[in-house]
Amino acid sequence: MEANRIKHEPRFRVKYPTELRGFVFEISEDDPAWPELKKRIGNEHTYTNTSFTEKEVLDSEWCIIWGTHSVEALRPEGYGWHQEYYADQCSKCGVGWRQIAPFRIKEEPKLGKNQFSGFELFCTPLVLDIFKQHNINGFEIQPIILNKENRPIESLKQIIVTEIAEAAVAEELVERERYSQTDCVICGQTWHSHYVRGILPLRKTALKPNVDFQLTNEWFGSGANARHEILVSQRVVRLILENKWKGAELIPIQAV
Repeated sequence: MEANRIKHEPRFRVKYPTELRGFVFEISEDDPAWPELKKRIGNEHTYTNTSFTEKEVLDSEWCIIWGTHSVEALRPEGYGWHQEYYADQCSKCGVGWRQIAPFRIKEEPKLGKNQFSGFELFCTPLVLDIFKQHNINGFEIQPIILNKENRPIESLKQIIVTEIAEAAVAEELVERERYSQTDCVICGQTWHSHYVRGILPLRKTALKPNVDFQLTNEWFGSGANARHEILVSQRVVRLILENKWKGAELIPIQAV
């Protein structure tokens, strides 16, 4: 790694801080050194992600949106969102859940310059006002409750997407080294791994054309991460970029 100037740093065990666990490194797959490094790593875990340019985001008819600023640390019940918020979730794969109650947090969040937040998708009243001005549709708003005072917080609202696409993943076009599908032995439903290499191909005919927010029919991730991805239209993408709103990541999809 040093000979090829690959950015890296050692990773030590938490319990034994002087014991080397491995290395964290960063390399693109088109780096000439990647094939040899991949060979030496073998089956060891590596994290893969695709970075997209603003042009690629603007050229995409639909984008997946993720909240990058999290308020999950403010949950009153400890780690993770408590089961009181969910119903119908598979105990093994996590697929199939639906939210049955507004989330509660301990205090008003400190957002800084962020206009979006997660783990579910939250946004500020400013964003909602702009969406209303442009008739952005396909969602409803749900409050987030300040736990001790039992009242809605002022700075954030939850976006509840009301539209859902048909099954859309173009199976013949997906890459197979990182992407996979698994049928749950408990609930029988299929969950898809998050698409991390390249652009997720979705069939255009399966997507609703006249809405600005819609959920994928497919579930991505498993366990606590299982969810429908939220798709936003080019109208929403342009509003986010033109207003320079922070706190959201936009991931283009390939409509085929």
